[in-house]
Amino acid sequence: MKNIVAYLQSKEAVFHGSLCLIILYVPHAGHLFKELEHLDMTVSGFTLLNWIYGIALAAVIEFLILVFIINGYRNTGKFYAIVSFFLNAFYYNYWFVALQNPNHENIKTTLISLCICLIHSLAVWQLSELFYRRLNDEKDKMTEWCAECGAGPFPNKRSLDGHISKKHKARKKQPVQKLNSMKKVEAVEITN
Repeated sequence: MKNIVAYLQSKEAVFHGSLCLIILYVPHAGHLFKELEHLDMTVSGFTLLNWIYGIALAAVIEFLILVFIINGYRNTGKFYAIVSFFLNAFYYNYWFVALQNPNHENIKTTLISLCICLIHSLAVWQLSELFYRRLNDEKDKMTEWCAECGAGPFPNKRSLDGHISKKHKARKKQPVQKLNSMKKVEAVEITN
């Protein structure tokens, strides 16, 4: 049970959740791009090339969104979530129908479609925020070790640099002092 909880709290779970959401969203977005694309590649009445183009475009866009989320660009993920909500709301366009004919069935369909749009957008928003937190938590937990003497762990790079400047400063000066003294000896020998 602890392993399951640990997995669900890990960044791997966030990655797998993001990946599944995006893979499952590709056919929807591909259909959207196919329907709204001005470029018609129909050959002999077959729309296979239109479908391939729409799915490929959707897959690339969703892949880039996944890359942004995984690399901690939480604002980009949030921006995509907002744009995706409005894009889906216009695509489903039930609310246009409900405004023109406001009966019970049209209003119900409009509210359901807006909830579907909102669920996807909130999922992307929250996944980008969650992955950003996981990346920051991981950075905070990273420990550094001194390569010269093996001292550590140091909680961050700054404390490791402080250790190196305090403990290893004298060692670094000695070769420089020896080099300077050797130059003086060489200068004396040359003048004699």
